[in-house]
Amino acid sequence: MPNKRFMTGRKMLGFRSFVANSSQAFSRPISGHHVVGGVMRKSAGHNGFLLAFAPEQWDAVKKFGTFKYKPLQDDFYFKRGISTTSHHLEKFRVLAELGNDLLPGFNLDEKELDSNGYSPAKFSRKFAAVAECCINELYAALDGIKDVIFALYKDVQGVQKKSTSKLFTKAKSNDYGEGFPNEITELLTEAHDNWFFKLRKYRTEFTHGSLGSCSKDRDTNKISYMHVGLGESNTALRIEDFIEYINATYKSCLLLQEKIFEFLYRTLPLEPTDVLCGFYTGLGYMRSIEAEEVLTVHSGVCKSAHYDTQCPIREKCGAYKRAKT
Repeated sequence: MPNKRFMTGRKMLGFRSFVANSSQAFSRPISGHHVVGGVMRKSAGHNGFLLAFAPEQWDAVKKFGTFKYKPLQDDFYFKRGISTTSHHLEKFRVLAELGNDLLPGFNLDEKELDSNGYSPAKFSRKFAAVAECCINELYAALDGIKDVIFALYKDVQGVQKKSTSKLFTKAKSNDYGEGFPNEITELLTEAHDNWFFKLRKYRTEFTHGSLGSCSKDRDTNKISYMHVGLGESNTALRIEDFIEYINATYKSCLLLQEKIFEFLYRTLPLEPTDVLCGFYTGLGYMRSIEAEEVLTVHSGVCKSAHYDTQCPIREKCGAYKRAKT
């Protein structure tokens, strides 16, 4: 049975990481720039167009954060919250990749134990530390959601900026006053009931307590986790499939983030904005976009249709055609 691996993708499509061929696995995100019309080269004068505008690949945070919300365009908590949410999930993905790289080391620890009768479990200890940091990063991503909600609804009874835990418990207790969206209350309450409480408990111990330990079952290849500080009645906490737990929690955090920011994108009056479309022969090409319900590579109006060096994908671009009509 192949080793389970950490999820490191954003889109829930069916990816290489945690479980091979698992329907719960994630695809790796298509990030950065995309080449259209040819192979990109480092020198200028190539035939390829380096596409930077690919909204079909954006998550809801990226889509929402691309546009300005005029009442809060200079608000510290609003801007920090958007960046915090995405940045900590990106840190999680980097740590998850490190965890995946450490997985083969469990076999080395086993061989050392079989040969010498003892092993310092160097790789499993490293894996435990990385996995605990993954949990902490998932919790930190929720801090960003808290800041955005505070910036938007700080005049509503019950809304506060100090505690991420209270963001969820107040929703569960129905302590938010008039003007707080029912949709967000329901999402926070569902998270509180299903997965947040356990994440909060683990994150507190992982941040302030000792390092737990991991081991691999030789028959199932599952990675289990044990921590004395999280147990009860002199019994240590034991998670039989630690990777499965982290994957499920990562998925839950992504879904919560996606649903809340998608709600904000749909309901707030966002301003049109100019974005970089791509690069060609050393030139930057721009387009103006509005917060349409469905953003695609053809959305908006080209702002570079007047260039002497014409865009090589203009004949297939809806934004270019819109600029010429």
